[in-house]
Amino acid sequence: MDCDAARLLLHGHLDGELDLVSDLEVERHLEQCPRCARDYAAMRAMRARLKDESLGFEVPSELRQRIRRLTHAALPESEASPSRMRYFPPRAIEFAIPLAIAAMLALYIVPRAVRPGRSEILARELVASHVRSLMAAHLTDVSSTDQHTVKPWFNGKLDFSPPVTDFAKDGFPLVGGRLDYLDNQPVAALVYLHGKHVINVFLWPLAGDTTSAERIETDQGYNVEQMIVARMNCWIVSDLNRQELGKLAELLRTRG
Repeated sequence: MDCDAARLLLHGHLDGELDLVSDLEVERHLEQCPRCARDYAAMRAMRARLKDESLGFEVPSELRQRIRRLTHAALPESEASPSRMRYFPPRAIEFAIPLAIAAMLALYIVPRAVRPGRSEILARELVASHVRSLMAAHLTDVSSTDQHTVKPWFNGKLDFSPPVTDFAKDGFPLVGGRLDYLDNQPVAALVYLHGKHVINVFLWPLAGDTTSAERIETDQGYNVEQMIVARMNCWIVSDLNRQELGKLAELLRTRG
């Protein structure tokens, strides 16, 4: 992907609106192109700034009244004649202005209301990370079935200690772990197997903006489970079916 193609997709990548393949291509381009990466960082900063509540303001009542007076004064003389005013009385104009404003707000707000929420955007990011771990042959940084080897490996690499448990006796053997970067922070990724299915379990500490615990539906052939384990965000991603993935979720919830 070249810079021109990437720039056309930057806004979609920022809003989580791209399909998985396009999203990965843009992300790969940003890793290789400093100029596009700077542009993307500027977009993110601008979006964060626009969310600042201090930018909002209350329209003064004097301004509302002035707009009504100017709108009425701008009517042509022929339309202001008594014969025409019976069809367009001042009262109707007063109602028309709020309706016009409401219509403009609807055009601005509705498209944003149908955008995916934070949990859905994060789920797409997690699925993309899961796919990357399979494509780039970088499934683990530490390969071991011993939880006492994997858990200490994270020491000094993260500012938290993730819970690590091997569930081999239950059909979900631990195969290792790695560092990942999600939701603008480093996270721990534990890797399990179930038959031939690879399962990524992502963990990071709870924060004030923790997403609500819920199942996330995906349309990319992957299932995502979200929950809280040992006071940490825990997301599980795999192409394993819901029922089997739920078994691992229950093991993590009760014995993790």
